[in-house]
Amino acid sequence: GAHSTLDDAVRLLSTARSVVVVSGAGISVSAGIPDFRSANGVYQMVEERFNLPDPQALFDIHYFANDPLPFFAFAKNIYPGVFQPTRCHRFIRALEARGRLLRNYTQNIDTLEKVTGIRRKVTCHGSFETASCLACKRTVSCDEIRPQIASGEVPRCGQCEHHLGILKPDIVFFGESLGEGFERHIQRDLPRCDALVVVGSSMRVQPVAAIPAMLP
Repeated sequence: GAHSTLDDAVRLLSTARSVVVVSGAGISVSAGIPDFRSANGVYQMVEERFNLPDPQALFDIHYFANDPLPFFAFAKNIYPGVFQPTRCHRFIRALEARGRLLRNYTQNIDTLEKVTGIRRKVTCHGSFETASCLACKRTVSCDEIRPQIASGEVPRCGQCEHHLGILKPDIVFFGESLGEGFERHIQRDLPRCDALVVVGSSMRVQPVAAIPAMLP
């Protein structure tokens, strides 16, 4: 059943052996990563600057292919390298270090799980960790395109003919399918899970919104 008090949570976690943690944007706000949807958030800033049809166009693969500049203006604000993990990230890592973390399903794209050293993770919406060329599919690390993103340019693939291929960070956009990892892990993990912890997420976005209902 659901546990509502801090004491309940401590009691549950002290006995749980196979914890699934679902984490969302809320756990990274104290790291200084701007909230997408707040009144003065990144969405609003980019939407006003580029006159987007709606904020979600920022993550629409068809809009991106036609005009990638708004997305890269957004990416500059949350690009990995300057942000440090929060207590929440360290808590998830501590669960893992004690052999109690079955999996961390994160909705975040900021790579702070990797910085913290969390290995048993599924990045449900992809992340900035790598970028792939839309034309030739070559993959590069986030460090390789950092200079272009910092200077507000669209990163291009050096191996493509005429260098025309855009290097798009490996974040799942609207209009793109989720990686196979989510389905594969969730089917294996949920029957073994003895505690589900949701932190920093309103659980409104699929696929993680469906996780509680999938518990046996």
